Amino acid sequence: MSEELYVYDRDLNFKGVIDVYISLRWRRKYFEAGEFELHLQATKYNIELLKKDNIIVRENSQESGYVKSIEIIESEDTTELIIIGKFLSHLLYRRIIKKRINFTGKILEGMRNVLKHMRPFSKLEIEDSNIDSEIINFQCTYKNVYNYIVKLSKASNTGFRIGVDIKNKKYKFQNFCGVDRTVNQNLNSSFEFSEEYSNVNKADYLLDSSSTCNYVLVGGKGEGDDRILVEIDNTINLHDFDIIEVFVDAKNEDQGNLSESEYIIFLKEKGNEYIREITESINFEVYASDYKKKWNLGDIVTVKKESWNFQGNLRIVEVEEVIEENKITITPTFGNPLPENFIDDD
Repeated sequence: MSEELYVYDRDLNFKGVIDVYISLRWRRKYFEAGEFELHLQATKYNIELLKKDNIIVRENSQESGYVKSIEIIESEDTTELIIIGKFLSHLLYRRIIKKRINFTGKILEGMRNVLKHMRPFSKLEIEDSNIDSEIINFQCTYKNVYNYIVKLSKASNTGFRIGVDIKNKKYKFQNFCGVDRTVNQNLNSSFEFSEEYSNVNKADYLLDSSSTCNYVLVGGKGEGDDRILVEIDNTINLHDFDIIEVFVDAKNEDQGNLSESEYIIFLKEKGNEYIREITESINFEVYASDYKKKWNLGDIVTVKKESWNFQGNLRIVEVEEVIEENKITITPTFGNPLPENFIDDD
């Protein structure tokens, strides 16, 4: 029997239980909203139960998801229902910042400031956090709330989620912080992924610099020396081999009713779309017995792949669970344990 899934409507009224399905893919993320994909038989009960925006809750999961897309595929032998959704924190993507926010203070306080300025969700409560974070200055207007929260999350090195309080029919915005479980500290129990400990099934490594760009020059309206030029420069202290420049021709972008300063902001945003870091990731398919017992999403652990001469202390930024044929496969994704630099581009 598969793990039971509990289904609620968006007002958190209980609708039913799913205890038989073909497969479930549950992908947790530390700095972003996770996602899920559910395959099951397209019975009348399942079709009626899994409506758009209905909430799927797993008993032992701190994240829940909502239904975004529904697909029914019919074949000669069976009719399959495919449900794809996002975790609840992605609901923030449905809001924008309408009023200018000028903020100076701790990053997580700034995060809550943004949330309190958006059009509220009636059942969403924003919980306080005792997690410390750096001082930050920012000014923002007309930004997407979810995208800005992701940006602040990466700058603070702190995860965020929206959980459910079924008893009180409330959604809860929360921050959480991974635990340092590296072998060179003694405050917490350590954990190591390695061939030596035989807790790795298989692995893959990727380093991709093909789309890297760290300097963008954006050309706006005007000709010659009168042309408006805006630069986005992330090349400070870089070796000259590592500096990669791109010119973006935005001459045909209409200024419309934008003021001169608003037009500059627009050009900066256009240029920021081209900034790309080197992609480096290592993924391990590991044995599930230690998951949530000795390591969890957001933790920093020691990772070794002796046969590749690889060793590092990395943060677990994603965990994908796949349940299929009563078998669970766990695949963590590792990323940089350090916070990203915050660039106030408003």
